[in-house]
Amino acid sequence: MMKPTLIKLLTTMLMQIHPVYAELQRGTITSCAYQAGTAYQIQNIRQVEGDDWESFEANIKEIYADSQGRDDMLAIAKRVFIYPADKSLDFIHDEILNGCIARQQGTEPKF
Repeated sequence: MMKPTLIKLLTTMLMQIHPVYAELQRGTITSCAYQAGTAYQIQNIRQVEGDDWESFEANIKEIYADSQGRDDMLAIAKRVFIYPADKSLDFIHDEILNGCIARQQGTEPKF
């Protein structure tokens, strides 16, 4: 899992390279770290509760009102559910983080 201090270090290094680029990168890193952290928690819930995609989606729709937040959570969850349920929490975190950063940079491989 990417630690907050590592995020700060990366951001500081980027700001030394180019301040405007660094500000854009900071937003990307923060957004991607949030998505990866959410994915980590979703995988944890998935492993503890044994949900398949349909059960998970139904539970989320029952708990949360229709909103952008719920839509974002379900979008992250869809990416998590691509992987087998027995993948480690750290693996899921890293895959989602790296995929998010690659998407932001336009370098994510096409499936």
